[in-house]
Amino acid sequence: MQRDNNIDFNENFFVDSTSDEIKQEQRNVFINFITNVIANFTNRDINRFSLTVSNPQTCRDIVERCVAFAMQHGVRDLNLDFSNPKWDEDNLGDHDALFQLPSIVYELGSSLESLKLYSCGFGMQDFANFTSLKDISLGWIGVKTETLETLLSTCRTIESLSLEKCWNLEIFNFEHEPVRLTRLMINKCDSEYFIVNAPNLKYFKYSGVVFTSDIYVRPNVIEEVYLDFALESEFNECGNELYKILVDFAPAKILTVCSFLLQVVPSGDNPVRTEIDLNVRHLILKTQMHPHEFCGFEFLLNSCPMLEKITFDIGQRAIFSAGDYETPDDGIDPKKFWQLRRVVPQCLRRSLKVIEVIGSRTTEEELMTLFFLMSTGKVLEQININLFNDDGLKERRRGRARLLANAAGKASKNLQISID
Repeated sequence: MQRDNNIDFNENFFVDSTSDEIKQEQRNVFINFITNVIANFTNRDINRFSLTVSNPQTCRDIVERCVAFAMQHGVRDLNLDFSNPKWDEDNLGDHDALFQLPSIVYELGSSLESLKLYSCGFGMQDFANFTSLKDISLGWIGVKTETLETLLSTCRTIESLSLEKCWNLEIFNFEHEPVRLTRLMINKCDSEYFIVNAPNLKYFKYSGVVFTSDIYVRPNVIEEVYLDFALESEFNECGNELYKILVDFAPAKILTVCSFLLQVVPSGDNPVRTEIDLNVRHLILKTQMHPHEFCGFEFLLNSCPMLEKITFDIGQRAIFSAGDYETPDDGIDPKKFWQLRRVVPQCLRRSLKVIEVIGSRTTEEELMTLFFLMSTGKVLEQININLFNDDGLKERRRGRARLLANAAGKASKNLQISID
């Protein structure tokens, strides 16, 4: 597919049969399509070039022609995805890289600003030629911390690093030299321990299992942190590890957390709040609004005294049994959890102005939580409720939400409630 100076060759748009014979016919159509586009291309330069093919060894010639074509047209954004859609995303196994980065990329790499390699091997020796490279993404490949250290020290223009479904990264150790990255994204890798000195880091996104952290970021630099531990399959009393991660990223202004963190963080040695204040101004909760998440939500309310906005992103989340772990509120009827709060978090008295609910089911737990925030939020200005509508119950939910909007007991005279 060609659009302006962007070209996207994606095998998945052509090959969808389970029959090997038909699949080969479809693949031949795909290769002919590529050949025709390249032969009739008249533009001088290419901005973005993307090639997705799951079995590149069987069409090596066309793959190398594609890459050479892109490099010879001064491509700035090169994406090569050779991963197999049948690989299990949640259970990493060692898969040898299905292709090696062609040598012409190293030779003409000075124009590249962004490079994405999935199941594509590369050599470190020639990365010094990438004098404009700012953004690199690696996926479905074994990569060690030493390799990443060499990469970042060789190509000193890199600002953004994304690692997706990579392995051999159990210990992500960057303590020897400060990392110049401004963006770091880790998705479903096998990392278990992070030691990172990243004084320039502005954005950190992590999806995977809980890790042990020793992370340095600079106040007034780090802006946003996204934490998703949805790969955890059971409760695990790792509250202290989660606590340490939150403290490491205390200066961040925007914080997104998952349901697992909400359920488990109170199991640590500090079940009520962090000892130091978190600088969070916008808190985003990936939640089911289940009572098992309430203690973790209260923990964050207590820990974020300057909080200005809360977003509830409501959906189906894994709810775990805590086993022998007991919260301070065990034995309390979940329906009375918020009614029994005697200490109002500082943010509700001084700073919280906006509450946003995405995918509202208007469950009793949800409405009770919103009523607590509404009845204690002294400077609240807006509660914006976006109703879930995929099951045809939107009007019923709208009626329940209106009950909240019409309820007495609002702590702020300036509060406006909108329902969409």
